[in-house]
Amino acid sequence: MASSKPQAKSRTGLGDITQTALELGANVAGVAPVERFSVEGAGSYLPTGYLPTELLPGARSVIVVAARVLDGVLASALEPLDTTFAYGTFGYVHVNRRLGAITYDLASRLEALGWPSLPLGACGVSRLDRAAYVEGRTLGPLRSLFSLKRAAVLAGVGRRAHSGLVATARYGTRVRLGAVITTAPLEGSPMLEGSPCPPDCGKCAKTCPMGAIGSDGVVNHVKCYSDMGRRGKSEAESLEEMVKAYPTRGAVEGYLPYEHSAIDGFGNRMCRSVCMAVCPLWKQSDDPATGASA
Repeated sequence: MASSKPQAKSRTGLGDITQTALELGANVAGVAPVERFSVEGAGSYLPTGYLPTELLPGARSVIVVAARVLDGVLASALEPLDTTFAYGTFGYVHVNRRLGAITYDLASRLEALGWPSLPLGACGVSRLDRAAYVEGRTLGPLRSLFSLKRAAVLAGVGRRAHSGLVATARYGTRVRLGAVITTAPLEGSPMLEGSPCPPDCGKCAKTCPMGAIGSDGVVNHVKCYSDMGRRGKSEAESLEEMVKAYPTRGAVEGYLPYEHSAIDGFGNRMCRSVCMAVCPLWKQSDDPATGASA
């Protein structure tokens, strides 16, 4: 599996490309050939945003990396403090910067070998589909220009957890994702099968302070967003704020004027991520190679 002991090989001269990603600071890495994006097989992560070949002409592979969120950051996030500083700074902003550096450096190494490559980092720009929210569609109202979660499943980095997050074998859902789209022809990592969640768990849905995670695993992104470092806003108020921040247009157009979420200090203090903090999956996988407990 594509975990801390990756198997995806490169035919570019880099050797094991996922090992290179780990050496650059990723905690998990995997590769998805672009052909995987044209077929079903990413759990309930439906296609959203652009395809890899639309973002980078001639794209052949997508390298997905994950950077872990520290246990202490999430332990602090569970405390009843009137601040989201710990997670906002070191579970979000700092990790996003790290993912930006990892994906840029990885893309740079590929380009040095003659393979044009596009680093996406944490890919935080978003669009809001208000109709999807009003109609209660499974797809959800909030999406990015490229679905890192779908890419992570297709690259064997993890599987979709009940919370809507990607669960890796070693770190569970305690990760953030980044990606590089490249023209290099890379061997794909094995995809992981089945659900990572015990059938009787549901801790994420039970403890989410906003009630954003349904019993069926569908996540209400507006409820989740309403806890975005501005506690006290109602779901309706948050929806109106989101509409202003991410005006509805086509799912793959008009991002440039509204990319303020990627700017440090504005709009990027996310909630305390209780769903991530209480998720037990990280405790069940001590062996980085197999995901099995020691």
